[in-house]
Amino acid sequence: MSTTTRPAGRTPGIALPAGVGLLLTMDLIGAFISTSAGLNATFLDALGPQARLSAPIPMMVAQVVLVVAATGRRRALAVPAAALMVVAGVLAFVSGFYDGGYAADLTAGQRLYQIALVSAHLGVSALAAVRLARLLRP
Repeated sequence: MSTTTRPAGRTPGIALPAGVGLLLTMDLIGAFISTSAGLNATFLDALGPQARLSAPIPMMVAQVVLVVAATGRRRALAVPAAALMVVAGVLAFVSGFYDGGYAADLTAGQRLYQIALVSAHLGVSALAAVRLARLLRP
């Protein structure tokens, strides 16, 4: 039986794309919860600037574009994309302090969902940091 090992940083694996896929799924579920609970009037409102349980659509689009670039073979694109993903995850956490997201009147279940979503953003940020570190290795 033989095994093949690949150099770190050359194969992005599935963790980072899977993490972004999880975030997108959580965003859509969060928008549905927000609409159902009356936190937002429409589904699109729940994916807009006043979103409490999801990321706004522009952030979701940016995550998809960045994950494609960060996991691509072109190092010149992958390095800045991975770095931006690290920053985006941290900004998703910090923004809640400034946009009123953490002060919003939410039920316990909604607050737990919000914590899970923000934690997932930080997790994707950590995965992007690992990818960045691998890309920067000599």
